[in-house]
Amino acid sequence: INKNFKPDIIDINYGCPVPKVTKKGAGSAALKDLCIMKDITQAVVESVAPTPVTVKMRAGWDKNNIVSTDAGILLESIGVKAITLHGRTTSQQFSGTANWEYIKELKEAIKIPVIGNGDVATFEDYQKIREITGCDGVMIGRAALGNPWIFNNIINNNNRPSINEIKKVCLSHIDLLIKNKTEKVSLNLSKKHLSYYLRNFNQAGMYRRNIMRCDRIAEVIKSIKSIQP
Repeated sequence: INKNFKPDIIDINYGCPVPKVTKKGAGSAALKDLCIMKDITQAVVESVAPTPVTVKMRAGWDKNNIVSTDAGILLESIGVKAITLHGRTTSQQFSGTANWEYIKELKEAIKIPVIGNGDVATFEDYQKIREITGCDGVMIGRAALGNPWIFNNIINNNNRPSINEIKKVCLSHIDLLIKNKTEKVSLNLSKKHLSYYLRNFNQAGMYRRNIMRCDRIAEVIKSIKSIQP
């Protein structure tokens, strides 16, 4: 893999809670058996050296089986270079709230960098998770859906972009879909992603409904262009 692709890092995902993944023993199902997690991770670390291996994981399978700190200590001992911890369990999936105390506990238990993840959607959230956990960095996932500006917002502590900027990015997104996908796939994916973009402004719901009724990608484009600032 190093010879053919030369990756900067290899990140192992022990964080995915989706049933179709965990039913196969993959994703966060590894949290059920730390011995298996160790064997998998150690094999990767040894086979890809000197490329750094990192891990993303959840706090545990459920509230009665929180293993993130034990797993972190184990992963550090076999050569993992950084850990991202989502403060939810697998059974929570994306419900409830992320428990940042698990991130704090992990940070205090190991020396390698710890990246906090879960429920960070604003500059204030970013500040809070850093203060509470002492984590070395923050990962943002769902909050970036329809809001790719969030990273710049956090870095510069500024506000959400104008409606015209949102329209511009929506049209660029659609253009990329058209260039790489069929008409049907472009239509379906545009409806999915535009439902995230078109939120939190006057009559956003109406525009989303109009787009969902579109039968052609050209109609979607027309609907986006009709949005008034």
